[in-house]
Amino acid sequence: MARLSRLLLVPAFVVALGLLSTGLLPGAVSAQGSPATDYRAAVEHWEAGRYHEALPRLIGIMKSPAAATYLERIALLTGEWYPSVEIAKDGRLPKLSPDGQWVTYETGPATAPVTRILRATANAAVTAELQGGGAVINPAGTHIAWVRPPQHMPLDDGQAAQATLTSTWAVARDGALMVRDLATGAERVVETGTLLKTSPQWAAGGRELVFVGGDEADLTRSDIYRTRTGDAPERVTSEAGTKALLAVSPTALLYATGGAPTFRRPAVAGAPPAAPGAGRGGGGGGRAGGQGGGAQASFCVVDLSNGLTRTIAGTGATMSANGQTIAWVTRTADAYTLHTSPTLLDQPTVVRSGRERLESPALSPDGTAVAYQWMQFTDWEIYVSRGTTHTRVTRDIQHDLLPRFLTNTTLLGMMGEARHRRAQVYDLETGTRRRLLHNNSVRTVVPEYSWQPSADGLRILTVADYDGDTVSAERGIYLSDLSRTLTPAQLVTRLEANLAHETELRTRTTRMYEPIAASVRQTLADASVTRVFEHAKALYDFDSKHITQPGNAKAIEYLSRAYESFGYQPQQQWFTQANALGGRTANVLATLRGTVDPDLVYIVSSHFDSVAVGPGADDDTSGTTALLETARLLSKTPMPATIVFASLTGEEAGLLGSREFVRQAAANKVRIVGALNNDMIGWAGEGPQLNNTIRYSNPGIRDIQHAAAFLFTDIVLFDTKYYRGTDAAAFYEAWGDIVGGIGSYPILANPNYHQPTDYLDTINQSQVTETAKVTAATLMYLASSPSRLNNLTTARTGAGVTVTWDPSPETGIRSYIAAYGPAEDPLRTRVTVTTPTTTLPSLPAGTHVAVKAVNGRGLEGWDWARTVVQ
Repeated sequence: MARLSRLLLVPAFVVALGLLSTGLLPGAVSAQGSPATDYRAAVEHWEAGRYHEALPRLIGIMKSPAAATYLERIALLTGEWYPSVEIAKDGRLPKLSPDGQWVTYETGPATAPVTRILRATANAAVTAELQGGGAVINPAGTHIAWVRPPQHMPLDDGQAAQATLTSTWAVARDGALMVRDLATGAERVVETGTLLKTSPQWAAGGRELVFVGGDEADLTRSDIYRTRTGDAPERVTSEAGTKALLAVSPTALLYATGGAPTFRRPAVAGAPPAAPGAGRGGGGGGRAGGQGGGAQASFCVVDLSNGLTRTIAGTGATMSANGQTIAWVTRTADAYTLHTSPTLLDQPTVVRSGRERLESPALSPDGTAVAYQWMQFTDWEIYVSRGTTHTRVTRDIQHDLLPRFLTNTTLLGMMGEARHRRAQVYDLETGTRRRLLHNNSVRTVVPEYSWQPSADGLRILTVADYDGDTVSAERGIYLSDLSRTLTPAQLVTRLEANLAHETELRTRTTRMYEPIAASVRQTLADASVTRVFEHAKALYDFDSKHITQPGNAKAIEYLSRAYESFGYQPQQQWFTQANALGGRTANVLATLRGTVDPDLVYIVSSHFDSVAVGPGADDDTSGTTALLETARLLSKTPMPATIVFASLTGEEAGLLGSREFVRQAAANKVRIVGALNNDMIGWAGEGPQLNNTIRYSNPGIRDIQHAAAFLFTDIVLFDTKYYRGTDAAAFYEAWGDIVGGIGSYPILANPNYHQPTDYLDTINQSQVTETAKVTAATLMYLASSPSRLNNLTTARTGAGVTVTWDPSPETGIRSYIAAYGPAEDPLRTRVTVTTPTTTLPSLPAGTHVAVKAVNGRGLEGWDWARTVVQ
């Protein structure tokens, strides 16, 4: 994974600017205690993850006369420079009106969407809700058009019988194309006859509407129609098959042909159909380089003045904002070629051609420049071409892709892998780059999914998990304003909040670790990068370890011998799998039996298989070698609870090994009380920092892992709530939110992910070793402290609120801590008791209550059991 400091916290040009302007380049001298000295020291602390030391220096600078000089640098180091406001806590398909004054977004089920309209300002209230989707506002910002979904009509007996036989009932026949006056709220239905419809767009400066329409009698075809007020719709296209509207200008339409059916019948006879106006997503999904409409084999341009249509073979078709130029890509066996042409003239120009992959063209508003992503080696880079002049915009090791122009001189580009991209704004005149969105948190990562800029390029809507929670269905919508920047007062408020949070985390978790800190340091002192590399090289030499490849069985034998060399008695957990080479495969398990409570089990795992096409040095030989080193470090230091080291197979074939482990654990009634899973932890990108991401379902384990990192290692950890799509998902499904672990996602920037080029020489073995140390230190705390309590309940009595819970299953429990408070401060008041019950004062409904155990060594439970007073 690429260094987070380079991707989210401090763009490289900011560091360079800071060194230059503060006189800290070689040969410069700076007075002790000056803003320049403090800033340089703060950057060093920040890169090392010592935020509690960096933040006071940064606050001091921002409260000094030098604040204006350092404002932008410190803002970008710690979060946003362009301020962002939350438009919605949960929404999809946001759009800005062409004048940038209105925002629309959809909510509710996709089959029955609701469109909300609000002003593009901070704290703006929703002004209207429309039943339906696909909403678009006209250029003047006065009217909105959308598709109202059909009203579900009850079926009489004859219709129901026909629907059962043919499944053709109710194909959006009574949906409507609607227009609303944003000032008065007056609505009207646009006459479209019996046409099905989707994807409305304004044309002719807002005097016309165009849309994709179809006949329910023939769903293999759709066409593009135009309509003026009061006129019947006029069909613009004539080709067979389906159409997808790509762009509209005053003089032309750009559309793709072929592809999936535009309309479809209900999946269940008689059920309301999927709303045809739900619109089309874009910007965040798919594989690297994917683009809406880009999979089509051809596209068309229609001249609206005379109806003449020009068909062009190619993909990725796009049109400039002024409607004067189009661009597209063609591919042959020998070359990718980027073309441009006047929109209404058949005069193509070859911009660039070569064997390297080239995708996602985007034209500047005036049509004189074209941006695109070009893969020269293993990762995408963004280029801009003006005539025969080609300029490389990015030089990052990770993917830079999906460019789009904001203005003729500024560009929006995405950085990273599809599941977590981060938008960057590039000034093409100065060569500078600024990150767009950040949640202004020191540690929590924000995955971004889609972006939609305004016509003037000054405002951008982003769909993101601002709180880092990728598990919940909610995704927020945020509006960034490039015409404004952070004020010094706003920045100081951010820095002070971050300092308070970081100080609390460090103080609390340092105290928690104190009883075993010396033992942890002694255990970790034996960590060996050399040993980690030796394991990595041996596994790498087996090439692919996918269950269909010979390397899978070789890895099983190697891992068994490795665990045995550490003093374990490894178990090969074989199971039948039809797709596996030889019809079966196996997990490899090694058990460190607990000395006090051996029936309480913690599992720590990594999958050792790779994809079929490559050796998987990062995914997941890196996690496997860290697991082996963790097992070796702890082999001579048994813990009170049992630890199972699980090298899992078949993750890349559908989490096969983890699900088999879960199945057998359930059958054998194994009491799993906590789980860690490490996956992809070794890729080395730009920058000096060693870092990784805590992927957790449990915030208690998350905080223990942060503490393990900053107390005992040189690695810096960030976090996000994530477990889907990995072996951690199987553990979560079986045992609930007791899962933690480390991985590169969602800061997944390795361009070799699932590629044949996932080579050993791209892995930072020191980073893998430090991650192994974090894992060992985490396990030492988990397996030495009380696990989370069960069956916490509250009941109102005459004396107050009686709280009870099951006694801790661990031996040697000294006391329990019961805490309660409001939602914004749930642990405000604490009491200590020695039995699994207590009576709290009479508390209002909604009060949060939490309980954890403390053992005889003074170690607190790693997570609170929680409930809410009713």
